[in-house]
Amino acid sequence: MAFNRSNVNVARDAKNIVYGDQVIYGSISSNLDDAVSEATLKSLAQRSAPNACHDSEQRSPPPNCHPGTRTRILEELSQWFEDSSKTTKVFWFHGSAGIGKSAIAQNLAEKYAGKKVAATFFFSRNDTTRDNLAPFVASIAYQFATSGCLRPLLGPAIIKAIRSDLTLFHKSYENQFEKLIIEPCSELEMTNLDCIPNTIIIDGLDECIDHLSQERLLGIIYEATTVPRIPVPWVFLIFSRPEPQIRDAFDDFRTILRSFDFNSSDEAHRDIQMYFTDQFAILRKKHRRALRHEGTSWPNKDAIDQLVDRADGQFIFAVTVVKYIDTRDERPQDRLDTILRIYVERESESPYSDLDLLYRQILSTCHRWEKVRSIMEILVTPHKSPLDDSVWEISWRSPAIVAFLLDLQTGEVEAILSRLHSVLRMPEDDDHDIHITHASFTEFLSDRNRSGEYYTPEMSSSNYFDCVAVSLLRTFSTLKLHYPLCYPQSEFITAFSRWERMLRNDPSRLIHYSHHYWRYCKEVESPSADLIAALSSFDPCSFIAACMFHGFDLYLYSWEIVTKWAKVCILDFNLTMANSSQQSFGKSTQCFVEKWEPFFQGVCVAFPPVISPQKALWWTFDFERHLCHDPYPRRMFLQELYSINQAAMKSYPKGHTFLVLPADNRVQLPKDWIVTHATKNNGEAFMKVSRAFYAFENCPELLLDDVWDDTCKTVLRDWIKEDDLTNLKLLLKDRAEIFGIPLRRRTIKARGTNRKQE
Repeated sequence: MAFNRSNVNVARDAKNIVYGDQVIYGSISSNLDDAVSEATLKSLAQRSAPNACHDSEQRSPPPNCHPGTRTRILEELSQWFEDSSKTTKVFWFHGSAGIGKSAIAQNLAEKYAGKKVAATFFFSRNDTTRDNLAPFVASIAYQFATSGCLRPLLGPAIIKAIRSDLTLFHKSYENQFEKLIIEPCSELEMTNLDCIPNTIIIDGLDECIDHLSQERLLGIIYEATTVPRIPVPWVFLIFSRPEPQIRDAFDDFRTILRSFDFNSSDEAHRDIQMYFTDQFAILRKKHRRALRHEGTSWPNKDAIDQLVDRADGQFIFAVTVVKYIDTRDERPQDRLDTILRIYVERESESPYSDLDLLYRQILSTCHRWEKVRSIMEILVTPHKSPLDDSVWEISWRSPAIVAFLLDLQTGEVEAILSRLHSVLRMPEDDDHDIHITHASFTEFLSDRNRSGEYYTPEMSSSNYFDCVAVSLLRTFSTLKLHYPLCYPQSEFITAFSRWERMLRNDPSRLIHYSHHYWRYCKEVESPSADLIAALSSFDPCSFIAACMFHGFDLYLYSWEIVTKWAKVCILDFNLTMANSSQQSFGKSTQCFVEKWEPFFQGVCVAFPPVISPQKALWWTFDFERHLCHDPYPRRMFLQELYSINQAAMKSYPKGHTFLVLPADNRVQLPKDWIVTHATKNNGEAFMKVSRAFYAFENCPELLLDDVWDDTCKTVLRDWIKEDDLTNLKLLLKDRAEIFGIPLRRRTIKARGTNRKQE
């Protein structure tokens, strides 16, 4: 599955290097091939949006101009590129959706890459890694620091800026641009600057989802093109729709701005006709068996003219038509006839009426629309998380994860979406994202007036969290099916072996992520029936046992938060829902609460004979210390008291299989197993006493005497309360009996030495 937690690797020959917001020590070489530079560039890359570059694999194949089309516009833009004496520093190329702006941007980016173009950034509202301003500065800076002739000129200064300010990427975008772009550029010498790339291409500015961010970016660009201290004459080529906030922001640019309204171009109809003519020639060759009776005149000129007229300058219409016809599910001529028969109400309020009808026709071919809708709801909804989960690098819109979220079988997502190849780009494997090919399709689905019965809006945060929470809880349900306690007593040995084998063979990534991001459910405002059912079937015993095996922190206090949320849900159900079916939701949630609450006070643990009693004893005490958040170490004291060997004291439960039993344990285990309770009360009993270890000289020595000789020297000195000492004695002697490790008296070292060793 597409759960790949990113690993942090130290660059070769590097010392004192930590990625993230940590300082990176060392020196920088001018050619940036030293370990420090490589590490810093890697941290910069992690802040950038690789998908936003013109040569990104994620955008492959990118939109591009069909050969022989857009010639006049490309020529005009090329002249602007080549004009070294131009006074306009910003070229705004604007037009409505689907007319081919991104294709022109891509064409120019490829043509002038490394020669005139220094960096590119392609926004997309269908990709959460590049639908906002956060990665913009890092992306531009990374391209400056790694590409061609800019690398030696700007790379060292950019790396220096990152190393000198640990909080740089937590500051404003304006400040980031100042430190990573303007200041490094201001240090350049005036010689040979005419030869370096100086153009930044920004496509889809309107697809930066926050309008204020769009205005802020234009403000940053204005500053970069008007600040006098930069010797490099930076210029920007910007593509977008003519949205009001963008148009208003450009008002301040005045003399440095040149704009081009693509909608007013008379080139579009001719170009689209050329595109249709060429593509139908390809289709005739590709589908020659299905079209063998149509002849070389298919389709006739009238049909092409109708399609050109319907496109109304929108290349996305033409591209989608060709993709729709190019299928082996039906005869191409039948699909073309279907499109030509679509009747358009010219008084439609939508400016994209023909495109809307085309999208409707495509969706009408889906046989299982309700299943298609459920998948499309996921695809049009940006991934959201209660916590930052970017470190996991999960492809949340991959077929594997979509199937996981919707409880579908492997391969079912591809089968359900098989008729949507004209509007979706499917990956070659299960672990890369599915992409909606154009923003206009997302807009169509989210507008009820345009999409009608195919209306598929973005999921609310609460509903999305509900969906993810159900899926994550479902991963825990699979654990219960294998847990030995769920099998008859006669099958216990075999069941335990299967359980251990399953844990060792499971890569644990999905369980690991599910464990860390339990908070999805507490963000749900009104739980669905599926979420209630998932909570009801949740089994704490198998969950805790699996977490211990994989070495995960339990965060039981966090589950307390979830339980409090569940109690609020129960109260809401009791107050607002009256009929019996709805009341069952409250009962199911109550079941979840009742199962979890005992575990907040502790767990009953069963250790198999392959785990040494010394290890089991140490793990039990250490688990109790974490249960009550005790900051005071107790290792040296316990080692002296029980004479536990060093190997046991340094061991961890990770990779060891043992069982967690229910609070009302009635399970009959083999006699050679050790069963004990690790409780919060026991941990607190130890914590009350261990505080005195660091407060009073010789306290550990006297406490050992008190335990061994059953005296109360520490109480007489008023270091420890009598009840606390009594409770600790009972606990320690009880543990000695359970684990078969007798108490021993040893002379413990002085308090200061102990603290140093611990």
